Amino acid sequence: MSRDIHRIIINEYEARQQAASYRQLLKREEVYKKIPRIAEIDNQIQLIGVKYNKSILLGIEPSDKAVSELLEKIECLKKEKKQLLANHSYPENYLELEFQCQQCKDTGFVETKTGTEKCSCYRQQYINHLFKQSNIKVLDVENFSAFNENFYPDEINEKKYGIRISPRENILKIRQRAQAFIDNIDNPQNKNLFFSGPTGVGKTFMINCIAAELLKKGRTVLYQTAQSLFKVINDYRLSALKDDEFEDTAYSDIFNVELLIIDDLGTESPTATRYAELLNILNTRHENNLSAPCKTIIATNLGINLLNEYYDERIVSRIIGGFDLFRFAGNDIRVLKKTAQGV
Repeated sequence: MSRDIHRIIINEYEARQQAASYRQLLKREEVYKKIPRIAEIDNQIQLIGVKYNKSILLGIEPSDKAVSELLEKIECLKKEKKQLLANHSYPENYLELEFQCQQCKDTGFVETKTGTEKCSCYRQQYINHLFKQSNIKVLDVENFSAFNENFYPDEINEKKYGIRISPRENILKIRQRAQAFIDNIDNPQNKNLFFSGPTGVGKTFMINCIAAELLKKGRTVLYQTAQSLFKVINDYRLSALKDDEFEDTAYSDIFNVELLIIDDLGTESPTATRYAELLNILNTRHENNLSAPCKTIIATNLGINLLNEYYDERIVSRIIGGFDLFRFAGNDIRVLKKTAQGV
């Protein structure tokens, strides 16, 4: 995913530069037509530069006096050009290249005291593409700025909610763990997250909050429902059978992206092959995480106790051993919101 995004961004910067050159060409044609003298000035400046460079190539070092005269002549021509533009109501920089980012001149890179570095606009482009490729569409509204623990009851009722503390205290603990997960994404000892609980109690919302924060930090995130995850794998298998050299970034991202989100686990069609594929994903990501961030969040309506009924013992063991398990509890927040809006 990361490699593909960088390639896309470099192509975008090349397109920006080409567009800037084309805009400049159109402006020159316009100005030269209205003010022919400016075309003469540009030609004179170019000839002076060529003459100077030619003398250097021939080993003829111009004297300080000659250099000063050349620079003075160029400066006079530039002043005349600015005055002509002003006389015809053009800005003095009208014929200069117009870049979207003046800092890097649409190259994506800037020179610093320590060397060449990515421009801030490049980093922002990278983050924008991460958001697009994450498969999550609502991060602008589902993030921690919209988190509200008041949607969760402050009542302790284990029989009703299935937990020994109030849903509000519970969600605040989950919120705290989510922040720790974000802050320690690089730590191999930082466990994955497993969210379970009924529909509408905030599992997907919390996942989106985590994803939004990591994406803003420039981390790679991929969201897949269980059904779409196995479709990607199945499509890859079928294509790979037809072509030994077939490559699929969507498939490889499942194993290498810094955060893989598997939502609605348990809704996929149950087959032995899919269980083996899920185990392979969990094991491969566990191994990859030892050398680079490769975390996983799983969300499901199934309780941890029901996993044994749906999945192989090895999958359950991997989840219990490699994930921190959290049960979401409370009332259906979507219903609460509609009630509050009078719908």
